[in-house]
Amino acid sequence: MNFDMALLILCWQTACLSHNHENEQLLPGATSATKAESAELDKIHDEVTPNVSWDEFNNLYASYKSAGDRTRACVKALQSATNDCKIQVTNSMMRIANASREDENKSNMSPEEYEFIKNVRTQLGMN
Repeated sequence: MNFDMALLILCWQTACLSHNHENEQLLPGATSATKAESAELDKIHDEVTPNVSWDEFNNLYASYKSAGDRTRACVKALQSATNDCKIQVTNSMMRIANASREDENKSNMSPEEYEFIKNVRTQLGMN
């Protein structure tokens, strides 16, 4: 897995976390990702990873048995990245988390999203 794919997968996993209360309209067929989060992922793709094919992304994303497996593969792919690249990944994850209002949280970031981003930061050695 390359940097671009790892970034997009971690962003989408942030959007797909299960939330207790969604206040924004969900994507059709989604259980937790909002339209705003999907739109933000499209912006990140266009700005940061324009060369990634959505078909490749969907195939790779679906090839993992669980969210944990995907996260581990992404973290492994990013271990040798520069700190600037790791910051770009976590900042992109935060953009997704802040894209829609959830749980009446003033920062728009749900506790699940916050913990996931914090965990990825720790695994990437960014304490």
